[in-house]
Amino acid sequence: MAIVDGSGHILITSRNPGAKLYATAGVFRFRGMDPEEGIKLLLNSAYTQNQSSDLDQQQEQLARSLGAELGYLALALSQAGATIRRDIYTLEQYLRVYLGYRDRLLPKSTSISINDTNTITTWEIPFQKIERHVSVRHKDAVDLMHLLAFLHFDGIHESIFRSTAANSLDGDLSGVVYPDIILSSHQQTEVAQARLRQALGVLTDHSLIDFDPDARSYSQHPVVHRWARDRLDQEEQLSSLSCTIGLLARSISPYLEASGRRFRRSLIPHMESCLQKLENFAPSFPSTIGSANSIERFAWVYAECGLWKKARSLQERLIKFRTKHLGRKHEDTIRATYSLGQTYWNLFDLKSTIEEQRRVIAARRWIWPSWFAFYVNPPWMPDFIRYYTALSDLTLALWLAGMRDTSKLIGTRAYTGLLKLLGPEDPMTLNAMFNLARTLLHLREWDRAHDLLIAVLRKRKTLFGLNHPDTLMTRNELGVLYCEQRKNLPIAERLVTNVLEARKVVLGEEHAYTLWSVNDLAKVLCERGRGSEAAKMLEDIIPVVARTLGDQHVGMTMTKGNLAKAYVTSGRWVEAEQILAQILKSTPTDHPDWVRTISGYIYVQIRLQHWRDAETNCMDALELIRRKKMLAKENPRAIVVVEQLAHIYTATDRPDESKALRAEFSVLHTGLADKRYQIVPEGVGKRAMNESER
Repeated sequence: MAIVDGSGHILITSRNPGAKLYATAGVFRFRGMDPEEGIKLLLNSAYTQNQSSDLDQQQEQLARSLGAELGYLALALSQAGATIRRDIYTLEQYLRVYLGYRDRLLPKSTSISINDTNTITTWEIPFQKIERHVSVRHKDAVDLMHLLAFLHFDGIHESIFRSTAANSLDGDLSGVVYPDIILSSHQQTEVAQARLRQALGVLTDHSLIDFDPDARSYSQHPVVHRWARDRLDQEEQLSSLSCTIGLLARSISPYLEASGRRFRRSLIPHMESCLQKLENFAPSFPSTIGSANSIERFAWVYAECGLWKKARSLQERLIKFRTKHLGRKHEDTIRATYSLGQTYWNLFDLKSTIEEQRRVIAARRWIWPSWFAFYVNPPWMPDFIRYYTALSDLTLALWLAGMRDTSKLIGTRAYTGLLKLLGPEDPMTLNAMFNLARTLLHLREWDRAHDLLIAVLRKRKTLFGLNHPDTLMTRNELGVLYCEQRKNLPIAERLVTNVLEARKVVLGEEHAYTLWSVNDLAKVLCERGRGSEAAKMLEDIIPVVARTLGDQHVGMTMTKGNLAKAYVTSGRWVEAEQILAQILKSTPTDHPDWVRTISGYIYVQIRLQHWRDAETNCMDALELIRRKKMLAKENPRAIVVVEQLAHIYTATDRPDESKALRAEFSVLHTGLADKRYQIVPEGVGKRAMNESER
């Protein structure tokens, strides 16, 4: 298929004959190898060079017969040769066993082609030999093969099989019978690890799996992977799938240590492979306490890696199951509700976030740590750690929703409560300090916000290290504070740049928090007058945001808004106008940021001298302000729109209308260059600001 711009071609391989409809540069049908080449491949795979030269005429004829039976398929020839080379069967024995098994396989399903049958048979022959062995290592190899069939076929790290006992789940063995090799591998003894290596070695020796010593990981050919699963009946598949899910869950630490983040990220293909199969077997999963515990850990990994939609799907299932079987106030249900609230927050679903966090607070209010605590404090004034941590989470949601005064009130209570009970250096106290500092920053209480952020940063660097995600969040917010203050801009740029580079390494270049840092760095660059540089950065991530978050996600709105500001800073007024018009179409008129956005749009139209359009937008904005009472007349943002309209009247030589407008709004300032003009909707989703504030 030729690429549109003519710079190359894309080669598409498919077993679907319908794919040829999309070919633009021709179609080639792959078939078996040339017979002579196929026989050469078989013999080179089965024998050393010296052994090949010693073959008699009868053996060569057997090789030709076997090659013909295998359809001269390279994969089948290589596997057959590997089986013969390892002395599992001789050439004559292999041909006899192969023909017998293939004849038994063909009647089972009309959906299996001759080529598939030829290939599958070459894997079945050595595996049946393994099954007939009575040694422990061969039995273990069979059990591992059944589990590997449900993992992804590539990147199977050996650490999956070596999770510690500390990672085991409460009740995760309920209803699941684990093979001895899995139970043994969790003992973390040298004997247990040697047993695991021996079992994997059996599969490697028979070419059923491959081992990469540098990555310490195993892989399977996709054909082998499918064959290993399809050879099991439905009951066996469900049993092996349940074991595999539990195995993966055991490898996920409940503490989500930063040191294990890369390993957990590598589990995602395996998790998705299992979940896809589970969806086919049991669409209403989870169905047991143990499977619910496993699914919960999968959701943790998805959330940690920024795959919040996938996390949300699992968490909603989990809460539904636990609410039904354990009750809304059970600790496991509350924990899942808390996690779902965090996921909603990252998806910028603020209404759902606040609802879930209020459920957590309501549950915590009546679940006291002891009877003594109940008597010491009245029910309407809880005074214990989990209640205050729930308040701290609500502080964060209210900040994002623009309810800054309420966020400050609740955040102060959470911080003072945790400070009293845990002290100033506990991570929970630091979280509450950070959430409160973020709220104060956007209430323009910059001095207090700065003091809190510096204190949190020092302690987090000591406790977690410079590049821990929580430390990075604090460093980034400190840079944002300096940018908002429009001072220490070189320091702000250095802080946000360093965070961006660290997040690329720690979280990945396409993680939402990494993209967030790109936006913050673009803001700093605009404040430093480097709009072109900021625009280039934002243009580069637009496709990434679209692919990872979606065109309708508020992260896209935030990115486009900052891009509009970058265009304004670099004098690209027409492009800024186009982007702001797009943002307005997707921003409801009752949204707190609509006035900010329309004001920025009007600002650009005035610069372009689009007087009529600018005046129409001013009148629409003022009508909404008057009719819906979105803002008070003395609100700074309302005044900005009025000032813009007054400027339009002056520029178009309409002094009487300008005079009447100034009579209605007696607090007008003058001059289009007023610093209070906001070009972009900074608060859409990320920094939504209550219109009665700032």
